[in-house]
Amino acid sequence: MTRRTIPWHRLLPRHQRLLVWWILAGAGIALPWLLDGSNREQTGGIGQLIARGDLPRVAETFSEAKQLLYTRVQRGQPVTAYCGCTYNGRRQVDLRSCGLERYAGNARARRVEAEHVFPAAQFGNFRRCWREPEAYRACRQKDGDLVSGRECCLRVDETFVAAHNDLQNLIPAVGMINGDRRDYRWGMATNGDRYGACDIRIDASYRRVQPPDALRGDIARIMLYMRDTYGFRLSKQDEQLFSAWNNLDPVDAWERTRQARIARLQRRANPYVEDYRPL
Repeated sequence: MTRRTIPWHRLLPRHQRLLVWWILAGAGIALPWLLDGSNREQTGGIGQLIARGDLPRVAETFSEAKQLLYTRVQRGQPVTAYCGCTYNGRRQVDLRSCGLERYAGNARARRVEAEHVFPAAQFGNFRRCWREPEAYRACRQKDGDLVSGRECCLRVDETFVAAHNDLQNLIPAVGMINGDRRDYRWGMATNGDRYGACDIRIDASYRRVQPPDALRGDIARIMLYMRDTYGFRLSKQDEQLFSAWNNLDPVDAWERTRQARIARLQRRANPYVEDYRPL
């Protein structure tokens, strides 16, 4: 009988594997297989959800996170967040359903995209892997060229990966509007550009985005969840704004359904939705 050899990292307790992973990642050595084994769980045929330390159980890749968003989270609700446009199974937006038909000639307007409510650039810019990818061996390609800051963080920073792929932070949006929003901050933008009948305004000069009234509370509760879960910083002004939006736009039935679906997948609820209260 052939004796089966157990990989050395499988013999380590989970917390010790995570410690080794962090030490090696800090030295620029990426060994993702250290997180294999008991940290991985199946998601019913769409990739894997991985528990990363004490962080939510999230999809391993952004592609898998998007699939989960469209097929599991938005099931029965194929509607974009900002403009209320419907989209089909091929992720094609019906621009006539939301008063955006004037943008039919824009290819990006005709597709739905997964939008980060808390932009990846905002929380990534404070991380060394984003600012200094040259400091990590794993962030060089075979020809020696550096990958982008985002790609570097996706390779070596498990907190960034979890935040980047967290379904709580992802909403479906018209691609053109997602592109115009960029990494701008939330706020009031009364002089910003408007998009047909869609009640969103984007002011590129001040880098501010004003969401529709009915979505402001949802955005506020996502931003506060991201702050608490990942230790991201919000300015005092932003915290005051999100508290006000939370109070003016309480949780509705769809937001509760969405949050419950994500909580079942990731085993981490957003308490600002699940246990809603004025702030």
